[in-house]
Amino acid sequence: LCGYLEEEDESTTFQKFIDHLLHKDVVDSGILEDLGMNENQDKKWQKDPHLTMEMRHKQVKENRLRREKELERQRIEKTLKKSAFLEAQYLVKEEKKRKALEAKKEEEEIQREMVKLRREIIERRRTVEEAWKIEKKKQEENSPKNPEKGMFQNVHILLDEKKMAKERKKKLKELLIQTFKENHQCQKRYFSAWHKLILDHRIKLGKAGTLSDWKLQLKVLRAWRDYTRSQKLGRETQAMENDLREENRKQQLATDYNRKQVLRHHFTEWQHWHRAEIQNRELAVTKEETRKKMNELLKAVSLGKVSANVSSSIRLLEEATAMEDPPRNGEAAAVPSLWEKPPLGTNGYVPSPHLGRPTKDILQVPLQNVPLDTSDSKPHKALDVEPSQQPGNKEKLRISSQKAEPMCMGHFHNRHIFQQQLIEKQKKKLQEQQKTILELRENQRLAEARRAAGHADTQSCLLSNPREDERKRTCQVLPNSPVASPGTEGSRSDSRSSLSGPRRNPRQLMAPHPILKAMEERAVQRAERRRILAERKKKKEEEKLAQLKAQEEERRKREAEEKEAQLEKKREEKRLKKMKELEKQKRIKRNQQLEAIAREHYESVLLRKKGLEPWKRLRMQSKQNLQVAKGHHSLALQRKCLLTWFQWSQESLARKMAKADQFYSQILLRRVIRGWLQYMTDLEEAVQTLCVHFLQKKIFRAWYNMVREARLDSQNKHKVAAEHSDRRILWITFQTWKKFTKFTKEERGKEERREQLRRKVAEILPDFQMLTPL
Repeated sequence: LCGYLEEEDESTTFQKFIDHLLHKDVVDSGILEDLGMNENQDKKWQKDPHLTMEMRHKQVKENRLRREKELERQRIEKTLKKSAFLEAQYLVKEEKKRKALEAKKEEEEIQREMVKLRREIIERRRTVEEAWKIEKKKQEENSPKNPEKGMFQNVHILLDEKKMAKERKKKLKELLIQTFKENHQCQKRYFSAWHKLILDHRIKLGKAGTLSDWKLQLKVLRAWRDYTRSQKLGRETQAMENDLREENRKQQLATDYNRKQVLRHHFTEWQHWHRAEIQNRELAVTKEETRKKMNELLKAVSLGKVSANVSSSIRLLEEATAMEDPPRNGEAAAVPSLWEKPPLGTNGYVPSPHLGRPTKDILQVPLQNVPLDTSDSKPHKALDVEPSQQPGNKEKLRISSQKAEPMCMGHFHNRHIFQQQLIEKQKKKLQEQQKTILELRENQRLAEARRAAGHADTQSCLLSNPREDERKRTCQVLPNSPVASPGTEGSRSDSRSSLSGPRRNPRQLMAPHPILKAMEERAVQRAERRRILAERKKKKEEEKLAQLKAQEEERRKREAEEKEAQLEKKREEKRLKKMKELEKQKRIKRNQQLEAIAREHYESVLLRKKGLEPWKRLRMQSKQNLQVAKGHHSLALQRKCLLTWFQWSQESLARKMAKADQFYSQILLRRVIRGWLQYMTDLEEAVQTLCVHFLQKKIFRAWYNMVREARLDSQNKHKVAAEHSDRRILWITFQTWKKFTKFTKEERGKEERREQLRRKVAEILPDFQMLTPL
């Protein structure tokens, strides 16, 4: 772990250094401005969130598949273990049955042999009895041949023979009893000794086997414990490292994603604000233009320039009202025409004064707005976006952004369902918009038809009543004159109604126009079609509800089945837990037994050490004392013998010292002469020694390098040899273990055969009884 952390630290420092070099400014800022690279340098590369989410989904799928594979593997291992355990149980049962059958067969054979032996004994007894009978008959046949020869002698002889026979029988009986007793005692003694020897041998083998098993199990347990600990530590460290990396990665991704979302949210809000500002400016400009136009119109009306420009003034008024309506309501002009239904009394149009030419000009205004209302997709989108662009609808934008944030930030859990719901809502909105567009088209057609009918009526009235032209002109002047004052609109509408009232024909009031009649019939048909469509839609919704109910029932059934499977799984887990607890208890009992055996062994070792070690120490102390006495005796003998030798040696030494002094003076003279010669030779030798020293240095360096290489080679070879010896020792141990198992099996077979022999002998022994002669 420490090595891995050091490597990771080194890799992080290296990565930081590389990042620093990559982000370092190598080129001057002026060159970057000239090249236009500064903006690109400030922009950081942003990852696509779709790719990251796909990678996350992929990782989740891979993890799920890995977990499923692991569970499948564990389940297969459990089933294999269970099948192996059941097969082993079956084999053990079969082996027990086979052994029981073999024992039964052997017992039956022994019983047959016993029956045969008994029959043979009975036959022998019968033959002995028949032999006795035959002898008696012979004696009886021999006795009546000489009746007259010594009757008295025969009587005495018979009496003597009877006595002898009785004595002989007694002796035979005593001999048989004694021999039987001796044989029985001998057999008993031999069998008891043999049985005792076998028991001792068995006890020793059992003790040795249990001790070796216990040692082997202890070694295996320790090795397995060390191995499991190391594996567990490795797994935990790996998992910790993976968790830390994953957490850092997720934290980095989360921070990047959050920053992007915040930037996007603020950018969208800025866009909405910018659009709202632009729209407000445009509205202000249009208001200013309409005010200018209204002022010009009022000036023209006040000056009397109305007869020639009546239609243009009315058109200007309509445009001014159409442009002034959006700032009043705070929404676009097209929104009410699409989203608000017209009142029932008016049927989608405002009644206009019955004039000649101005009515055509006024009718042209909604017809010009029709293509804006009848567009299908783009205008509706524009209408949906335009209210949101108003400055008064910022709260709606915030709510939609707040709704969109959990959809993005919520890890895309129910993304598919949410997208389907959005699509359905959009479809419903589009259908409603299409319906409203169709209704508006129909209402506009009705309005056009009624306006056309009204225009035709006015023309007919004009043709019939030429006097009313002056009245129309006065009516045109009357409603147009009080435009400057907004409070005069009610009086204007009253004047229109009062003027248009007497113009209507009573025949026209009694009978409606055929165009209106046809349009009403078409409206009734359309209402009927709408009712049929509503009924079909209702039926479809009912069928859909029934399908949803059936799906809900199926889901409930599946949930009930899943709950049942989970309960079954929990029961199976409980059963396995109980089995594990039983196995644990058995293992604890086995360990307790082994501990008791080890305690007994420890006590025996203590007895052996505490009882024998003091005696051994006494023996060693006595031996040491004997050796010390011998040494002291030898030293005393040496002291006596060497004293005379020491005196003689001192005298001889004095003589030699005198001779040595004389010889020393001669040697000094010689040394003075040889000194100078020696000095010269020493110089030459010093030069030679230096040369030899440098040569030796070179040679020793070469030798040292060679020895170091040889040592490294020998270390490698020693390592290989040690590994080979370890493998060989393991192989030898396994071979000896295999032989030991075979030997134990053979010993068990021998023990079973001995047990069978003992049973046979125990069954045969009671039949060795004394034969009682008749």
